[in-house]
Amino acid sequence: MATVDALDMFLTDYANISRYLNTRLNSLLATQHLTFDAFLIMHEIGQSPQPLLLMEIAHQHHVSRSAISRQIGVLLKNRYIEQQANATDRRQKGLSLTATGRHLDQQLMATMHKTVHQWTTQLGPQRVKTLLGIFTDFNEQIINNEVPASD
Repeated sequence: MATVDALDMFLTDYANISRYLNTRLNSLLATQHLTFDAFLIMHEIGQSPQPLLLMEIAHQHHVSRSAISRQIGVLLKNRYIEQQANATDRRQKGLSLTATGRHLDQQLMATMHKTVHQWTTQLGPQRVKTLLGIFTDFNEQIINNEVPASD
Protein backbone atom coordinates (compact mmCIF):
# COMPACT_ATOMS: atom_id res chain seq x y z
CA MET A 1 0.00 0.00 0.00
CA ALA A 2 1.28 3.47 -0.87
CA THR A 3 2.33 5.65 1.99
CA VAL A 4 0.77 9.07 2.51
CA ASP A 5 4.02 10.74 1.36
CA ALA A 6 4.11 8.63 -1.80
CA LEU A 7 0.47 9.46 -2.53
CA ASP A 8 1.11 13.19 -1.99
CA MET A 9 4.13 12.99 -4.31
CA PHE A 10 2.08 11.13 -6.92
CA LEU A 11 -0.73 13.71 -6.80
CA THR A 12 1.70 16.63 -7.14
CA ASP A 13 3.65 14.99 -9.96
CA TYR A 14 0.47 13.93 -11.73
CA ALA A 15 -0.90 17.49 -11.59
CA ASN A 16 2.37 18.97 -12.90
CA ILE A 17 2.83 16.41 -15.68
CA SER A 18 -0.82 16.60 -16.72
CA ARG A 19 -0.71 20.40 -16.85
CA TYR A 20 2.57 20.35 -18.82
CA LEU A 21 1.34 17.80 -21.38
CA ASN A 22 -2.03 19.53 -21.78
CA THR A 23 -0.33 22.88 -22.37
CA ARG A 24 2.15 21.41 -24.89
CA LEU A 25 -0.48 19.43 -26.79
CA ASN A 26 -3.12 22.15 -26.74
CA SER A 27 -0.71 24.77 -28.07
CA LEU A 28 0.18 22.43 -30.93
CA LEU A 29 -3.40 21.35 -31.73
CA ALA A 30 -5.45 24.49 -31.03
CA THR A 31 -4.18 26.28 -34.14
CA GLN A 32 -5.73 23.45 -36.16
CA HIS A 33 -9.04 23.58 -34.21
CA LEU A 34 -8.37 20.15 -32.70
CA THR A 35 -8.63 18.71 -29.23
CA PHE A 36 -6.30 15.89 -28.27
CA ASP A 37 -9.19 13.41 -28.52
CA ALA A 38 -10.06 14.63 -32.02
CA PHE A 39 -6.40 14.37 -33.05
CA LEU A 40 -6.20 10.78 -31.73
CA ILE A 41 -9.32 9.84 -33.68
CA MET A 42 -7.94 11.46 -36.83
CA HIS A 43 -4.62 9.65 -36.37
CA GLU A 44 -6.34 6.28 -35.81
CA ILE A 45 -8.43 6.78 -38.94
CA GLY A 46 -5.24 7.54 -40.87
CA GLN A 47 -3.49 4.43 -39.52
CA SER A 48 -6.30 2.11 -40.52
CA PRO A 49 -5.85 0.18 -43.79
CA GLN A 50 -9.58 0.52 -44.50
CA PRO A 51 -12.18 3.15 -43.56
CA LEU A 52 -13.22 2.95 -39.90
CA LEU A 53 -16.78 2.92 -38.66
CA LEU A 54 -17.92 5.33 -35.98
CA MET A 55 -18.89 2.44 -33.68
CA GLU A 56 -15.42 0.90 -33.99
CA ILE A 57 -13.86 4.18 -32.88
CA ALA A 58 -16.31 4.56 -29.98
CA HIS A 59 -15.50 1.02 -28.82
CA GLN A 60 -11.72 1.64 -29.00
CA HIS A 61 -12.10 4.81 -26.91
CA HIS A 62 -14.53 3.28 -24.39
CA VAL A 63 -17.05 6.07 -24.98
CA SER A 64 -20.53 6.43 -26.40
CA ARG A 65 -21.38 6.82 -30.07
CA SER A 66 -22.61 10.37 -29.40
CA ALA A 67 -19.31 11.36 -27.75
CA ILE A 68 -17.39 10.20 -30.82
CA SER A 69 -19.94 11.83 -33.14
CA ARG A 70 -19.08 15.25 -31.72
CA GLN A 71 -15.37 14.72 -32.43
CA ILE A 72 -16.11 13.33 -35.90
CA GLY A 73 -18.24 16.41 -36.59
CA VAL A 74 -15.28 18.69 -35.93
CA LEU A 75 -13.03 16.60 -38.18
CA LEU A 76 -15.64 16.64 -40.97
CA LYS A 77 -16.24 20.38 -40.61
CA ASN A 78 -12.51 21.07 -40.96
CA ARG A 79 -12.33 18.63 -43.91
CA TYR A 80 -9.71 16.46 -42.20
CA ILE A 81 -11.80 13.31 -42.76
CA GLU A 82 -14.51 12.17 -45.15
CA GLN A 83 -17.34 9.64 -45.00
CA GLN A 84 -18.09 6.95 -47.57
CA ALA A 85 -21.28 4.90 -47.49
CA ASN A 86 -20.78 1.14 -47.22
CA ALA A 87 -21.77 -0.50 -50.52
CA THR A 88 -23.63 -3.33 -48.75
CA ASP A 89 -25.20 -1.27 -45.94
CA ARG A 90 -25.64 2.42 -46.76
CA ARG A 91 -26.41 3.20 -43.10
CA GLN A 92 -22.79 2.46 -42.26
CA LYS A 93 -20.35 5.17 -43.22
CA GLY A 94 -16.63 4.48 -43.31
CA LEU A 95 -14.31 7.28 -42.24
CA SER A 96 -10.98 8.02 -43.91
CA LEU A 97 -8.55 10.94 -44.00
CA THR A 98 -8.67 13.54 -46.73
CA ALA A 99 -5.41 14.70 -48.30
CA THR A 100 -5.54 17.70 -45.94
CA GLY A 101 -6.06 15.43 -42.93
CA ARG A 102 -3.23 13.11 -43.97
CA HIS A 103 -0.84 16.05 -44.42
CA LEU A 104 -1.83 17.53 -41.03
CA ASP A 105 -1.46 14.17 -39.29
CA GLN A 106 2.04 13.76 -40.74
CA GLN A 107 3.03 17.28 -39.64
CA LEU A 108 1.70 16.84 -36.10
CA MET A 109 3.27 13.41 -35.71
CA ALA A 110 6.66 14.75 -36.88
CA THR A 111 6.48 17.52 -34.27
CA MET A 112 5.49 15.03 -31.55
CA HIS A 113 8.33 12.70 -32.57
CA LYS A 114 10.81 15.56 -32.12
CA THR A 115 9.45 16.22 -28.64
CA VAL A 116 9.67 12.56 -27.63
CA HIS A 117 13.20 12.44 -29.03
CA GLN A 118 14.13 15.41 -26.81
CA TRP A 119 12.66 13.65 -23.77
CA THR A 120 14.52 10.46 -24.68
CA THR A 121 17.76 12.42 -24.95
CA GLN A 122 17.16 14.00 -21.53
CA LEU A 123 15.88 10.94 -19.67
CA GLY A 124 17.63 8.16 -21.57
CA PRO A 125 16.06 5.53 -23.80
CA GLN A 126 15.73 2.89 -21.08
CA ARG A 127 13.80 5.19 -18.73
CA VAL A 128 11.44 6.26 -21.52
CA LYS A 129 10.93 2.61 -22.50
CA THR A 130 10.19 1.74 -18.85
CA LEU A 131 7.73 4.64 -18.54
CA LEU A 132 5.90 3.62 -21.71
CA GLY A 133 5.82 0.02 -20.46
CA ILE A 134 4.18 1.17 -17.23
CA PHE A 135 1.58 3.12 -19.22
CA THR A 136 0.86 0.06 -21.37
CA ASP A 137 0.57 -2.20 -18.31
CA PHE A 138 -1.75 0.28 -16.56
CA ASN A 139 -3.94 0.52 -19.66
CA GLU A 140 -4.13 -3.24 -20.21
CA GLN A 141 -4.33 -4.43 -16.60
CA ILE A 142 -6.30 -1.63 -14.92
CA ILE A 143 -8.32 0.36 -17.45
CA ASN A 144 -9.26 -2.46 -19.83
CA ASN A 145 -10.18 -4.79 -16.95
CA GLU A 146 -12.11 -2.26 -14.88
CA VAL A 147 -15.52 -3.48 -13.83
CA PRO A 148 -18.16 -0.79 -14.47
CA ALA A 149 -19.65 0.64 -11.30
CA SER A 150 -23.16 -0.51 -10.61
CA ASP A 151 -25.79 2.18 -10.07
